[in-house]
Amino acid sequence: MSKDKEGSANDTQKEMESFLSIASTDDLFKDIPDSIRLKHPLKLLGPMSERDLSIYIDKVLSMNKSVVSFLGGGAQDHYIPALVQEVITKPELLNSYTPYQPEVAQGMLQGIFEYQSLISELTGLNVTNSSMYDWPTAIAEALLMSIRIMKKRQKVLITTSIHPDRLSVIKNYLIGPKIEFEMVDFNPKTGEVDLADLKGKLTEDVAAFYFENPNNFGVIESNAEEICNIVHNFEAKVVVGVDPISLGILKPPGEYGVDIAVGEGQGLGNPISFGGPHVGFFSINYNRKTIRQMPGRLVGMTKTIEGDQRAYVLTLSTREQHIRREKATSNICTNQAILAFGAGVYLSLLGPEGVKKTAEYCLSAAHYLSSEINKLVNFDAPIFKGYHYNEFIVRVKKGTMADVESKLIEHGLVGGYTLEKCHLEFGETAIFCVTEMHTMDDLNKLLAVLSEINKELGGQ
Repeated sequence: MSKDKEGSANDTQKEMESFLSIASTDDLFKDIPDSIRLKHPLKLLGPMSERDLSIYIDKVLSMNKSVVSFLGGGAQDHYIPALVQEVITKPELLNSYTPYQPEVAQGMLQGIFEYQSLISELTGLNVTNSSMYDWPTAIAEALLMSIRIMKKRQKVLITTSIHPDRLSVIKNYLIGPKIEFEMVDFNPKTGEVDLADLKGKLTEDVAAFYFENPNNFGVIESNAEEICNIVHNFEAKVVVGVDPISLGILKPPGEYGVDIAVGEGQGLGNPISFGGPHVGFFSINYNRKTIRQMPGRLVGMTKTIEGDQRAYVLTLSTREQHIRREKATSNICTNQAILAFGAGVYLSLLGPEGVKKTAEYCLSAAHYLSSEINKLVNFDAPIFKGYHYNEFIVRVKKGTMADVESKLIEHGLVGGYTLEKCHLEFGETAIFCVTEMHTMDDLNKLLAVLSEINKELGGQ
């Protein structure tokens, strides 16, 4: 850039700063804490040709190591049939947005309608939206919906057996409308909801209670139906977070009395992809009054005026922000539609039997792994007596979980999600996750390395 052009750019910047009444562009980022702000320029390479950039990227990527990961805690590695990407990347369907002109996007709307239908079949609740940003925002929207339905009640209860990241998002959503929340303890022996604590905290100002099944510890709530009855006795709403694949073998929430079911659809044909994007699902039972309070889009199926052709439309749109603005039920707009579409393709490919077999493998493989780990004297797995699905907590009795994780990395294994930041009372622990992507060779390799670590720690 020439000096004249550079000066012109500086003058323009100063003019913009003056118009915005700021001293410098740094003022635009004053809401970002100073402790996490970058204090120096990024070390970026200079301009490169497409050829040179391609060679450089290949060189950097060649440094990656192939590992087997047992991380869970919110994102799980499930097999993705090749046809999922083939379908959702077709040019006529590739659209991350719900179309506002549905008459020109019948294929996309049909895909979303099928997704809604399949999720409803899984949850046992007959209305599903399309869709939410992710699991945490779906929880928050469900609690706000409960507040709108219950009107004068301005308090919600949340289980403590929830991932701290999900809880953080919920708190952000509740701060604005000044919704009060209180945490409900879990039973220290089983890892399930403490029913006595729940009963003690249910009052006439509580609009809803949120719990997870399985929860963040991997524990299945054997008292789910009783929880619903307890909450409903106070005329409050029950919101549950579920793993959609687990519903291949677990009772769907609609059958044990839940009002709203939410969860993470990342495992339904969407790659982990460095933590995002994800897609949240949201299901309720049809009610003329409450459906108007539901966030997100709804795609309906109808017929043309002549009555001889099937047609798909956005329905009940008068509750949405693009029509009612501040009176809308939610400001959710970009809604992960392409990922929801992919989830629909995934579920249609697997079918009920495929989902069931996947869930059965996850369950049996996880139980095999946990029982074998528990035979090592310096390890406990799982640490709770409640029934587990495909995730469980491992505790190391001597040494630190960080040291265990480091040694696993040396053998091409990534261990569990450590709990040191959120549950210090558990000791040195981590959540391990098993899916159908883990072969018996993978499980036995992990066991072999843990056995060596066990011996180093003085065990047999």
